Amino acid sequence: MARIIPGVQVSVVKDVVPPQLAPSGVLGIVGVTEKGGDPVRASSWKTFLELCGPGSAYSLPEARQALQNGVFELVVSPVDAKNAGIASIAVPGSVGIALKLQARAAGAWASGLGVKVIHRTRDDEGSPVITGFDVHIQRPGGAGEEVFRNLNMVPGGSRFVRNALASSSLIKLEKLAYAKHTVGQTVKGGNTLTLVKTDGDNRSIYAVKAAGDEELKVRIERKNDIFRIEIFRINIDPATPWFSHVGAEFPYARLNAEFAGIADLSIEHAGWPSEVDSALALSGSTDAGATEYIDAIDKLQDEADVDLVFVGLQDQSDEKKVAKVYGAVVSHCDTLSSACKGRIGFGHVPPTASRDKHKELASQLVSDRFVLLAPHGVAGAVAGMVGKLDYYRSPTFKRVAGLTGLSALGTEAQREYLKSNVVPVATEQGRGTIVIRGLTTDGDQINVRRTADRAVRGVKSIGDQFIGRLNNADGRGALKQKLTEFLLQMEKDGAIVPSTDGADPSFQLDVYSSQDDFAKGIVRVDIAVRPVRAIDYIYATILVET
Repeated sequence: MARIIPGVQVSVVKDVVPPQLAPSGVLGIVGVTEKGGDPVRASSWKTFLELCGPGSAYSLPEARQALQNGVFELVVSPVDAKNAGIASIAVPGSVGIALKLQARAAGAWASGLGVKVIHRTRDDEGSPVITGFDVHIQRPGGAGEEVFRNLNMVPGGSRFVRNALASSSLIKLEKLAYAKHTVGQTVKGGNTLTLVKTDGDNRSIYAVKAAGDEELKVRIERKNDIFRIEIFRINIDPATPWFSHVGAEFPYARLNAEFAGIADLSIEHAGWPSEVDSALALSGSTDAGATEYIDAIDKLQDEADVDLVFVGLQDQSDEKKVAKVYGAVVSHCDTLSSACKGRIGFGHVPPTASRDKHKELASQLVSDRFVLLAPHGVAGAVAGMVGKLDYYRSPTFKRVAGLTGLSALGTEAQREYLKSNVVPVATEQGRGTIVIRGLTTDGDQINVRRTADRAVRGVKSIGDQFIGRLNNADGRGALKQKLTEFLLQMEKDGAIVPSTDGADPSFQLDVYSSQDDFAKGIVRVDIAVRPVRAIDYIYATILVET
């Protein structure tokens, strides 16, 4: 602005400060969780369980593996489980079904669950009386049990079966089944009471015989799952009941009436669950389909900082489904790389297929953006370990934690897998469980791809700050300076290196604009980088002198 009065005007021009790049090692993990919905973020196991539900510890166990091995952050994309089967079991009772239990999360993981019910009793004049029951839930794969002791069917208390099972990470109480009493039916409790009259579905009046042959009446009203229970003498107006109780979901009412010598009066709407000392297996569990998994993969497109991707398929018995889903991971990574959001996918070989089938699967997934691991069950841990490493470091010979019961891979199997670019994970004496060699299915080192992706993300981040600035020599020069600064930092970190003979630098950079480009608002940047490579082999020659 032109000044009228003499003086000094100062203009401050802010230098371009590129935003800090997101940390590497953000794992986008896809799988069936207890709670569905949009992608959520978790950097700790506690947060994962809070956001995804405790059942997700079993439906997506790879999340724990990744966190145990130090991944920076998880971005969990839940699979829509509407078409997946949820395992359940109906536990019989004294009258019909007493409990219906259901796995916390859908999917095939629950096919290994089993439930046992053990009664607790006390002796009552030589006859055992049930006072409670224990529920034993067998974890999948024989990994111990969850045990809930001394439960009952009385709502409101901490030992009420619904309240107690709410803390289970495996199952939940789907519903309590109510027995329907009919005329002439004997209802067992502290005394034996015989129902002699029923009026209506929601309002029933029971005439019963109790101790001393005194005739009483029990009136029960039900509205949805709310019961009102009233006991009164036959010669007392029902409008003034002797005893009343209102409770939510009242499947079992133990009512004490201290009159006419009656010490204990019981009415059961659903009896105790029957004792089951050999585990009842939950049934009906099936995995989500390939389409649902692929849809969940697509939800990661908007998570710009994700640079690793893993899909936790529960059921890998269908080889075509595995190839289809893993192929979708490769396509996803390729598509996002063209948008400067490069990422690498991880998968493991199916547990049921042969080694030849594993190598065939690898041949269908050849890509510099996919890592196929063997044996089955190691991918989550390896992805977590890679996420912990600096982006330019190789996972070769790095230890992974949290893996137990792995199939042993001998030297011959390791050699076969490596020839097909399948990454073997094996336990080596003195080293622990390690990744034998970190490479993608096209045979290149994982860290080389990650370094190139980091360079792309950095150039994109810096370039975004110059959009809208003037395309003149100063503007292009400033862009070149910022890019040079970024690449020099990569060189100082050791991510890019000069040639082994020192003749060529670690990177080359040119920023220019032709006259035609200038007219179209285009600035061109040509960059060459030389990512550092890991030492995978050492050939030593020893001269033995005499």
